[in-house]
Amino acid sequence: MDPQQLTSRRAASRPEWEQLNWVKPHTPGQIQPDAPWLDWLTDGSSLTKRLKQTSGQRFHVQLLQQRLIRPALNESSLLGLAPQEHALIRQVILHGAGQPWVFARTVIPLSTLNQGNRHLMLLGNRSLGSVLFKNARTRRTSQEITRQQPDFCAPFIWGRRSTFEIGQAPLLVTELFLEPFRQYLDLTP
Repeated sequence: MDPQQLTSRRAASRPEWEQLNWVKPHTPGQIQPDAPWLDWLTDGSSLTKRLKQTSGQRFHVQLLQQRLIRPALNESSLLGLAPQEHALIRQVILHGAGQPWVFARTVIPLSTLNQGNRHLMLLGNRSLGSVLFKNARTRRTSQEITRQQPDFCAPFIWGRRSTFEIGQAPLLVTELFLEPFRQYLDLTP
């Protein structure tokens, strides 16, 4: 898979992100992941740390894009932003064992940056998890999962998104598990 296709104009478009159907884990009437996937999707620890362990420390982050734009409407709603508000949106690929394993998109409201979190703008090729999980004031406030959508341009298997707060300052992290990750772990969707 070419990571650049994830940052194409189509991949970054707001309607594309609006198409994903997010549900709480264990929602009745929804297709549920099998046990190995559910374990990865609902794990409350650092995904970075777990990917490093799984890959035998052969892990790196590739920054694809970081810019101030308007988030998708469902992202804005989760973060309590007005539809016209801008946020810092950071998109990366988390590589493990030489393969692109996870596409991650982080939405950081300007108000969060202005509450002592400007260092989040300077991560470059460092993982967000390496910063979030070292801060004692960080807590995960919600989590949702999604299954691959046929019209979504990025070929992922399962995805999760979590709202975090650093103190009272929110941010949203979306992680889409890519096909090479499934192949590496020999999981079935």
